[in-house]
Amino acid sequence: MGRNAADPYKAGAGGIGIKVDIAGPNYAIGSPGPGSTIGWVCGGGGGNGNAPATGGSWDGSNIQPGGPYAGSGNGGPSPLINATYATGSGGGGAGPGGIAGNGGSGIVVVRYQIASLTATAKATGGAISFYSGKTIHTFLSSGTFATAPNWTSSPVEYVVVAGGGGGAGGTGGAGSGGGGGAGGYLTGTTPIGAHPVSTSIQVGGGGIKGFSPGPGTSDTTGTPGTNSFFGPPITASYGGKGGGGQSYVNADPGGSGGGAAPGNGGAETGGTGTPGQGYSGGSSPTTATGAGGGGAGGAGGNSSGASTGPGGLGVQLPATFRNPISTVGAPGPSGTYWVAGGGGGGAWYSGSIGGGGGGPGGPYAGGANGGPSNSPSDGFAGFENTGGGGGGGGENPDPFSPGGNGGSGIVIIAYPS
Repeated sequence: MGRNAADPYKAGAGGIGIKVDIAGPNYAIGSPGPGSTIGWVCGGGGGNGNAPATGGSWDGSNIQPGGPYAGSGNGGPSPLINATYATGSGGGGAGPGGIAGNGGSGIVVVRYQIASLTATAKATGGAISFYSGKTIHTFLSSGTFATAPNWTSSPVEYVVVAGGGGGAGGTGGAGSGGGGGAGGYLTGTTPIGAHPVSTSIQVGGGGIKGFSPGPGTSDTTGTPGTNSFFGPPITASYGGKGGGGQSYVNADPGGSGGGAAPGNGGAETGGTGTPGQGYSGGSSPTTATGAGGGGAGGAGGNSSGASTGPGGLGVQLPATFRNPISTVGAPGPSGTYWVAGGGGGGAWYSGSIGGGGGGPGGPYAGGANGGPSNSPSDGFAGFENTGGGGGGGGENPDPFSPGGNGGSGIVIIAYPS
């Protein structure tokens, strides 16, 4: 505690601070204290009078000579004597007509144990991390996976997800757009030869959303995504674009197919998926409501009357790639690390909302929700690096309501550390 003034002419010393060793001897925080050791904080500022007092020096029974301590300020006759920043200490008091010192800013230090990382990556490329005895290379953009001299010819486990398809735009007063299909999803193992081996990685981009029709056409569809690959033999197919609202243009096939939208006065079917990579998009009857794009884990939902089709389910990444400190994937119906959900269809019925991306109640697995009706809102975009499909645009009294872009893909490779 601080010391009381002994008499009207003698100021009291500031309360002594505390020694903190949380940062270790080589990374000490704080300021010098008694004995001139570093790591002291929270000293009280010295008062002032005819005999100014030292800061951070009173320990409740004795005045410790040599202050200021712990970053505090001594009392001063007129110049301000500030406390040291990041110590939480008090400033020195001022004499008559003087300026008192500022207090020191605080500090927060968090200490935790880190694992002993004896593993060394045996290849280059992507963002490298270590988890559960595996070395993981995460490619968020295209690059090269190249073995290092310490490569042990281990088989590698992989996940390859292509770019999701763009959602179609809705048309003013006529119909909503279909959701984009998710990018194709592949996982498995493959051997890698003896060093040196250099393998090209392509991370597919998401498809572009559908806008208003161009000159001479009523097409409101966007574009499909692009393929991702781990070397040409392992190629995940692009996500199909959604069908255009009342544009008479069908949804595309793809890794997962795009969702249909009504057109040409009759029912429309969704685009087909690629076996082993994804599912078909939903179908649309003779109403004006968009269907959901297919996902890697299930088909897109059909539209029915005023009910909009949700996107197809995605898939959860294998346990190898579920590093707790990783941010790959997106939330899904159960937990995190989900990818390749289909985009929801756009809404048509007045005041209704679009279909859930990646399944009812979404957005899940990177798939985007479809756009609402009677609103200037576009269909929502698929999440980056999930291969999620873009949402279809809702019906809008304005001329057109764009869909949403598809999400880009991802490539992840793991091998024993």
